[in-house]
Amino acid sequence: MKMKPAGIKWLAFIVGALMIQTPATAQPSKEQLEKWSSDNPQEKVFLQTDKDQYFEGETIWMKAWCALDGTPTFLSRILYVDMVNANGDVVLKKMYKLDSLGSAAADFDLAAGIPSGKYSLNAYTLWMLNFPGFIFSKSIFVYGADYINKHEVTGLAKVSLQFFPEGGDMVAGIKSKVAFKAHDGNGYPIALKGSVKDNTGKPVAAFETEHDGYGSFYIESPEAGKTYTAIIGGSTGAFKTYNLPAVKAEGITMEVANNNESRLFVMLGRGEVQKVKYNTVRVVAQMHGHIVYNTVLNVEEGETTAPIPKKKLPAGILQITAFDAQNNPLAERLVFIGNYEAVKPIVQLDTANFKARGKNKYSFKLDDIGPSSVSVAVTNGTIDGAINGNENILSSFMLTSDLKGYIHQPGYYFANKDSATLHHLDLLLMTHGWRRFDWKKILTNQNAVLKFPVESAMSLRGTVTKSDSKNVIKDGKVTFIIKGDDSTTVLAEAKLTDKGEFLVSDVNFLKKASVAYMGTNNKSESFIVDVHMEPAYIDSLKKSKAIPSISLDTTDITNRKNAWANFLQGNINSLQSANFDGFNNLGNVTVKNRRRPKEDSLNAEYAGGPFLMGKGIDPNDYKQYSNVWQIIQAAVPGIRVEGDFFNPIVSFNRFDNLDVFNRSGSETTILSSSSGDAGLSLITDAGGVTFFLNEVNVPKDVISTLNAKDIALIKVLKTEGAAIGAPLGAIIIYTTKGAVINKGVYDKSFTKISREGYAISRHYYAPDYERNPELSKSVTDKRFTLYWNPNIKPSKDGTYRFSFYNSDLPTMFKLIIQGIDKDGQLVHHEQVIKP
Repeated sequence: MKMKPAGIKWLAFIVGALMIQTPATAQPSKEQLEKWSSDNPQEKVFLQTDKDQYFEGETIWMKAWCALDGTPTFLSRILYVDMVNANGDVVLKKMYKLDSLGSAAADFDLAAGIPSGKYSLNAYTLWMLNFPGFIFSKSIFVYGADYINKHEVTGLAKVSLQFFPEGGDMVAGIKSKVAFKAHDGNGYPIALKGSVKDNTGKPVAAFETEHDGYGSFYIESPEAGKTYTAIIGGSTGAFKTYNLPAVKAEGITMEVANNNESRLFVMLGRGEVQKVKYNTVRVVAQMHGHIVYNTVLNVEEGETTAPIPKKKLPAGILQITAFDAQNNPLAERLVFIGNYEAVKPIVQLDTANFKARGKNKYSFKLDDIGPSSVSVAVTNGTIDGAINGNENILSSFMLTSDLKGYIHQPGYYFANKDSATLHHLDLLLMTHGWRRFDWKKILTNQNAVLKFPVESAMSLRGTVTKSDSKNVIKDGKVTFIIKGDDSTTVLAEAKLTDKGEFLVSDVNFLKKASVAYMGTNNKSESFIVDVHMEPAYIDSLKKSKAIPSISLDTTDITNRKNAWANFLQGNINSLQSANFDGFNNLGNVTVKNRRRPKEDSLNAEYAGGPFLMGKGIDPNDYKQYSNVWQIIQAAVPGIRVEGDFFNPIVSFNRFDNLDVFNRSGSETTILSSSSGDAGLSLITDAGGVTFFLNEVNVPKDVISTLNAKDIALIKVLKTEGAAIGAPLGAIIIYTTKGAVINKGVYDKSFTKISREGYAISRHYYAPDYERNPELSKSVTDKRFTLYWNPNIKPSKDGTYRFSFYNSDLPTMFKLIIQGIDKDGQLVHHEQVIKP
C-alpha cells in the first residue's frame, strides 16, 4: 500500500474523528484549531545536498522540495536558499522559482579563500518566515587552506543530560516514566549510564542510554517536596550530577503504548491530592490541525485508558493532549503513526564498472506514480558507505520538520519498521519539543503575527510622497523600465492607491535586472514626487538567526584512522600547499610567478562554475571590428560565421559531419546533457551553437543586437559545452558591469536600482572519459560526487536511465534516489553498490 493522496487521507480520518467524538462535555475548540490551520497553512521544505562537508572552491549541489499538507505546495512559487556562518552573517544567497511540483534545483559555488568552519544551509519560502521554527536548516562544514585540526574528546564536564517525564510532569504517588537524552559539548549523542537518588540519598532508579543518547527509566512513587538527582561517573572516578524536574503534588500523568499495529493506548494516572478536579478528562488527538480522536474519560469511575485506532490515520506525528473540564491542557505526548510505504525504485545495474574511470550505466522504474520530481545522486561509497542515516525526504517531511532541536541521523528511524527502531523513535518523540503550535494560544485566540505575504512571483512595491514630505500622493502613477541580464526589457506602469501605494506583480527575470522608475503626480505634472521602493527580501538579506547548530568537524584527521579521514587530510594538504603569497622559494633561487593573462583576469571576474572553462576573448584586442560576429570569427579558430553579419549561421567546424541541424536559419530547442540522459531545455541556433548572455541562455538575435563597446568578455566552449548542456558548443557574452543594453533616451530621468532575479540552476559537470580518454591523466580524479541529477526524467518507455564515470578512488558507490509526485507520494531509495 503506497501513501494515499493528501485529500483522501484527510477525508478518511476526519470522518472517523466525527464518529468517535463523545458529547459528555463541551468540545475543546475543534473549530478554533481548524480555523487556525486554515489561516496558517504550513509549508515545509526539504533540501538535499550532495554531501555535508566541502572544500573551498567546490560547488554545493542541492535539490529542494516544498510541500503543503503532504503534497507539492500550491501556495508559494519562490524559494530562498542561503548559507550562514556561525556569526549569523549571510555569506551566500539565491532565489529560485519553484516548478509545478514545488521543487527547484540549486547550487552554491564556494569561493577560494572562504574561511574554514561550520555553516548552515537554510531553505524556505517568504511565507514560512512567519513561522521561523519551520525553516529548513542543515549544518555543513567547509575546509579551506586556513583549516586547523581541533579534534578533541569531550570530557565529563561538557556532557549535557536532560530529563523529560512522559506526558510532561511527574505527579506525587504515580509511577512515572522518565525519558532522557545525553549529548556532548558538540551536540552529538553519547552513551552513558548512571543512577537516580532522592534528597535523602536513597537510590530510586538506574538508567543507561539505549540509542543515540536516548533512554528511559521509571520512578515507582515520586514524592512531592523531594528532589531527585541523576549521577553519572567518569572512568577517572569523577562524578557529575543533574537535577530532575520537580514532582507536582497534584495532576494527571499520561503514558502511551504504541506497539500495537491497529491501535495505540493512552493511559492516565491521577494524583490523590485535589483529585476531584480531575474526575473527568478529555483526550484529544490531532494531526496537522485536524482532530482525529476526541473522547472523555470518567477517571472517577475507573476510565483511565483511551484506545486510538491507527489504521486510517496518515503517516506522521500525532499529538495527544489531555484537558480538564475547563479545557486547560494537563498532559501531552507525541507519537509517530507509521502508516507509510515510500515508492521504491526498481534499480537495474545495466553496466556496473568498478575500475578507475570506468563507465557505469544504471536504470530504474517507478511503478504507480504520477508526474514527479525525482533526484539521483551517486557518491563515493568507499569513503561514505553508511546508508539510511542522514536526513532524507521521508524523515524531513514526516518527522524533523515538526520537532525542535538537533536530531542525529534522522534517516535511521525510516530504515525499517522493526520493534527496536520504533521504540527508539518513541524515545526521540518523548525528548524533543513540538514546534507546530501551542494549545494555550489557540484556546485564547492568540493568532499568529503574519508579517510576510505569500509570494507567487516577484513584485515591485512601495509608496509615493510629495518631495521632502510624508504626505502621500493619491492620484498618480509609477513607470518602470526593467532590463534583465538576458537583455529582455519589460515596461510597466502602476497606479497609486488612496494610500499612495503601488504594486507591480508578476515581475520575473533571471539573475539580475536594472530597474529604472519614475513617479508622476497626475494633478500637477510638474510637481516633484519621491518614490520609496520597498527593498526585495533577497536584496536586503544580510543577517540570519538560522545559524549552524552543530559542527561536523568531528573526524580525527591527523591520525587518518579511516578512509574519510584520509580523504579529508589529502584534500586539505592540497589546499594548503597551493596557498602561497605569489612566490615559490627553491633554495637560494626565488622564482616569481608569471603575470596573469588579462583574459584570465576577466574570466575570474565575470565567469562562474562551468562557464570558467573554455577560451576567453578580450574584445579590446579586436577594436578594429564593430560587430560581435566579426570579433568571434577573427579570434576563434575552427568557428564558421556564414551569411549576413547581422544574422549569420554560426557553427564549429569540428561538428560539420554531424548532420543533426537544419541549417535554414531557424532556431530549435533540444534536450542535451553530458551523460546522455534528459537534461535542460536550451534554445540552440540552427548552426548547433547555444548562446548565452551573462550566462543566461538567449536566442542568437539577442546577441546580434549587442554593441561591441558594451562587451567585456567573450567565452567559447567547444567540447566543454557539454557541461552546460550544449554538446555542440556554446558562446557566452558578458557585458560590461553596469552597462545597460539598448539604452533608451527616456532612461535619463529615471532612478535606477539593481534587483536580484531568479538564480539559474546549473548542469552538474562530470568528465567524459569515453569522449576524452586522455583527459587529465596527470591529475588524480578525487571526486566525491560522481553523478548528480536533481530532476531526472524518464524515457518514453517510462524507464529512467543515467550513466557516470568512476573517479580514481572508489571501489563501491552510494546511490540515493528520492522525490515526490503530484499526489504527495514520496520516493526514496538508498543503496550501496559493491563489486
